[in-house]
Amino acid sequence: MPARLTHSSRNVKGRGWHKKGYRERGYLYIQLKRSYAGFSRTHDVNEYSSITEFIRGLHRDLMGEDYVLRDGDALHYEFYAKRQLLVPSDARVNTILNGGETVYAKVFDDEGNEWIGDAMGGFEPKPKRKRRRAGE
Repeated sequence: MPARLTHSSRNVKGRGWHKKGYRERGYLYIQLKRSYAGFSRTHDVNEYSSITEFIRGLHRDLMGEDYVLRDGDALHYEFYAKRQLLVPSDARVNTILNGGETVYAKVFDDEGNEWIGDAMGGFEPKPKRKRRRAGE
């Protein structure tokens, strides 16, 4: 039988309310920035949860909002912390996050193109930036 993670219940002040190092009943707080919609909300997670559980919790938060991926869309969410993709694993959340950080939720298609939210609650391809050439 696999080992079961026990949840932390410690209270630590850290740098201040919901900032780096802050714990309330073992939960650390992060900002979940919706890159496709232009806003963020606080998300809490127990510091001893696995990264897989953390990603599932982020996904649950996003599914209860206006911009929802519907069945049949060839789109999926990806989560980034400190400019790196969060990959499901059994490692603890506190090995990569200490609270107060921002995790970015982005929407991609199967070809790796990023999508953004439109005014109707759906998604559209993110416009490509024009690259400037040196000397122009």
